[in-house]
Amino acid sequence: MSDLLVEPDLLASLPPSWQAAESGRRHPAIRDLPADPEQRALALSALEACLAFQVNSAARYGEDPTWGLPETFFDDDWFLLQVRLKRRLPTLADVTRTNVRDWLQGDDVAEILDATWTEPSDELVEAVGQMWATFIVNGLTVDLLRWLGWVARDHLDVEERARALDLLKAATRRLPWRHTIETIPVILSLGGSNERAYFDQLANDPDLHEKTRAEAESVSSFIDRQHEPI
Repeated sequence: MSDLLVEPDLLASLPPSWQAAESGRRHPAIRDLPADPEQRALALSALEACLAFQVNSAARYGEDPTWGLPETFFDDDWFLLQVRLKRRLPTLADVTRTNVRDWLQGDDVAEILDATWTEPSDELVEAVGQMWATFIVNGLTVDLLRWLGWVARDHLDVEERARALDLLKAATRRLPWRHTIETIPVILSLGGSNERAYFDQLANDPDLHEKTRAEAESVSSFIDRQHEPI
């Protein structure tokens, strides 16, 4: 069994500074990225890997995942646990079974959770690792979406724009609604009114979460207003 809890391909697609759990470290590194061809290619590859992670996580853990962790993990003590996780597992590369196990056995974690383990189970280690990796990837994906949708938007060539749209449109149908309200505006930013039919398909798809459908309907209405005669 590998010690890694994150796919090596995902790690390979991300520069070290992008892997930070602390948004204050990660966000400026992406926000200030120059929109040159090399960085655009890097960002698109990173986005593809992050979206694949999110889609796989949604398929495995569901719309509102708890990863099988106790409710106490996400209650009023979540902030305390998050601070300790950022200190012990500051990047995606640090999310290993060894590091997660060490964290669970230290940092007063058991006391905070009112738990009684002396040796955390493999299942608990896996759950915490997947939860923390998801926390980091979700934040990273938002940073990438905002960079691609606003900073790099006018610098993308035809192939890059098409690739970005294909990635986002394919993933949006399979993502939890908390992610789709981030992807849909970027699809609009990159594709404009040409994506009206796609937004209508989302809005009318009964298999999608109601908030995803509502976001798509809102975007369609925005497009209509932009094309109303003055």
